[in-house]
Amino acid sequence: MRNAKLLLFPLATVVLAVVVALILTWMTATPDERDEMSQWISEQTGQGEPDGGTRQIEWDALPPEIIAWVEVPDTAIDEPVVQAEAGNPDYWLYADVFGEGGYGTPYIDCDCSLAGPLTIVYGHHMDDGSVFADFARFSNRDYAIGHREIVVYVRDGNRAVELETVAVDVVNANRETLRTEFEDPEECASYARAAIGDSDLVLESPEDLHHLYAFSTCSYQTGNSRTVVYAIEKGGAE
Repeated sequence: MRNAKLLLFPLATVVLAVVVALILTWMTATPDERDEMSQWISEQTGQGEPDGGTRQIEWDALPPEIIAWVEVPDTAIDEPVVQAEAGNPDYWLYADVFGEGGYGTPYIDCDCSLAGPLTIVYGHHMDDGSVFADFARFSNRDYAIGHREIVVYVRDGNRAVELETVAVDVVNANRETLRTEFEDPEECASYARAAIGDSDLVLESPEDLHHLYAFSTCSYQTGNSRTVVYAIEKGGAE
C-alpha cells in the first residue's frame, strides 16, 4: 500500500525528577532564562565538550519515549526525538516527552522508523528560534553548505549516526506530499533520488541511496510552507 502525507511538519546525568522540573519550568521561562537552561542542558548531554571527545547521551536518565537525539553543530537544533504511533500520529505535535503541553517534541512519522529506508522527522519552528527553527534557514545555500553535518544519536545500541545534507526543498504543504510506504527498496530509492533531484537546493545527487532522512519544519514563504532538509549517512551512498 502507498501512503501520502502532508509535510506537517536536552537532559541527562541528573535524576528524572529534576529533568521533569526543568522542562515544566522552561514552559514559563523568559527568553534569558531559557538561554541559561539551554546552556545547562547542553553541558549535561555532552554538547561542546572542551576536549573534543565524542558526545555521550545518558539514556538511562531520559524517558523511554526518547529513542534518539538530533544535533546540528553550530545551530540551535539539539533535540530529543520520539516515535509517533499510528493510533495517534500527531500526538507529539503538542506534547512534550512527559505528555504535557508546550513546544511538542520532534517525532518520526508513524509510518517510518530509524531503521529506514526513509526516516521523516517533524519538528516545530518556534518563534524564539528553538526546536527545528534553524532547519528553515537551510533554504539559504551558504547556510546549508556551512551546516551540512547532522548527527543522530540512537538509543538502541548507544550509537551516533553522522549525516550530511544533500538537498533542501521548500514546499507548499497544501499540495505537496511525502510518501512513506513502498513496494520494495528499489522503489523507495527511486523516490528518494527524485525527491532530491526536484528540490530547490541540491548539494549532492547520490545514485545509490540506502537510507534517506528528511527533517521537516514550518517556514514562512507562503501561508503553509514547509522546509524539508534531506540528508544521508556519510559514506551511505555508493
